Amino acid sequence: MEKLFTKEELLLIENEANSNLEYYLDAHVLDGNATEISIKTISKKNQLIFVEGNQYTGFEHFNDRHSFLSFKNYWINNDGNIKLDNPSKFNPRTVPIMDYIKIADTIFCKENKNITKNNRPEFFDKFTGVLGSDLKEKYHLITYKDTKIVHTLFPDKKTHNSKRKCQFGKGISKIITKFPEGYNDLFMPYENSEGKTAYSILYRKYYLEKIERLFIQKHDSEGNPTEQFLLGYRNIEMHEKFEREDMNRIQISDLTEFEKIITKIDERSK
Repeated sequence: MEKLFTKEELLLIENEANSNLEYYLDAHVLDGNATEISIKTISKKNQLIFVEGNQYTGFEHFNDRHSFLSFKNYWINNDGNIKLDNPSKFNPRTVPIMDYIKIADTIFCKENKNITKNNRPEFFDKFTGVLGSDLKEKYHLITYKDTKIVHTLFPDKKTHNSKRKCQFGKGISKIITKFPEGYNDLFMPYENSEGKTAYSILYRKYYLEKIERLFIQKHDSEGNPTEQFLLGYRNIEMHEKFEREDMNRIQISDLTEFEKIITKIDERSK
């Protein structure tokens, strides 16, 4: 169930902002004891209030949902038909919080107030504006009604979204080394709507054989691998191992060719 800020919480946030404006103004507050209604920063130009929030509202919400470097999966349930959502992503060069503030401050003005396309005018005010001189991009800022407390901020178009060719959500890559079996894995999971691994891409270095093999793996309902489909292999040296840069590379790479194979395997298994 969606958890937005209550009227009482909004009042607490506004009172804190008014009482300690200089502390939060144009600053980035780091607090190990922060709660959902803790203020992260207040913008210098329009004094927009950014709070920690949760998965439904505030900074945590729109950063997890719209940051290019966020890999959290979102699902839509339409009368029992569950499918992977595809929320718009910020430009990969966008710096979280710093650039968010600049974007929000720029489009927050009465000329940009969007009345016609505000789906929830009883709760929120919506502002829509275009930024950039050459490559212009449209953004939407949503604040709690009659306040400067930011609910969410996101790009209008899906220009920077990664391509996708399967119905499963890309998870978080990881590296695994196992002894005495003697192999080193680079593992990329693909998750279902329950957060369980349904398929995976697996690069495995077999040190005893000095071979690296590439697989697509099918997993059971508990996320355990049950089948492997060999895609290729190459010879390796004993000293080779996967590094963090390999993990980062596969995380942001275009994996649509692998995803097409996952889709074919999944369709045949039904």
